Amino acid sequence: MQRNTPDANLRPRRFLDMALLFDYWTSIDLLKKWWPPAAELRPELGGTYHFSWPKQDWHLRGKFTMFDRGKTLGFTWKWDHETIDVTRVTLHFHPMPNRGTKLTLLHEGYSKNSEAKKTRDEHIEGWTFFLRKLQEQGQEP
Repeated sequence: MQRNTPDANLRPRRFLDMALLFDYWTSIDLLKKWWPPAAELRPELGGTYHFSWPKQDWHLRGKFTMFDRGKTLGFTWKWDHETIDVTRVTLHFHPMPNRGTKLTLLHEGYSKNSEAKKTRDEHIEGWTFFLRKLQEQGQEP
């Protein structure tokens, strides 16, 4: 993880199946197993999403900007409660030689001011927590 740049580029993580991993980002039932407790989405290029955490009254919204199943997923990112501008998330799914998938996540578009830096650091902390939960979903039984 790099904290000295305005973007959040997380180290690649290893998961099992590429198509299933992509589905964990684009299927409401699978998403709710590791990330938001409530979700609405149109999983297609140009489609929108709305994730919510009702207990905290948090709402995350965006639009899918890249959608290539099993390869690349991109979306805009905006929390209702944050004052920073819209940022962008890009996920790259890469096959691994001995089975499995390497996931690379880039969260970018942050300003260089102190508020955006603080928000970026909070996003890195959140991604680290939730990607660990996602990784647990893909463990072999």
